[in-house]
Amino acid sequence: MKFILAFSICSAITGYCNNTATLPTEFNSWSECVGAGGKLIQNFSVEMKDSIEERKLYMNYFCNEIKEPEAPA
Repeated sequence: MKFILAFSICSAITGYCNNTATLPTEFNSWSECVGAGGKLIQNFSVEMKDSIEERKLYMNYFCNEIKEPEAPA
């Protein structure tokens, strides 16, 4: 089973979230995907600190299982 990480950046002021984006990386387990999401948020909070403070931004993320096509019978 493979997983993909999806995330949105939201504003606590407006309540608006941008369109969901995904990382191009596929993860081999749920825990790898969740860990990558935590790192993504940590990097975002450091790199975008000024914008986060000014616009009251936050990020949410989730992992989705990639459905593999069924093999022909």
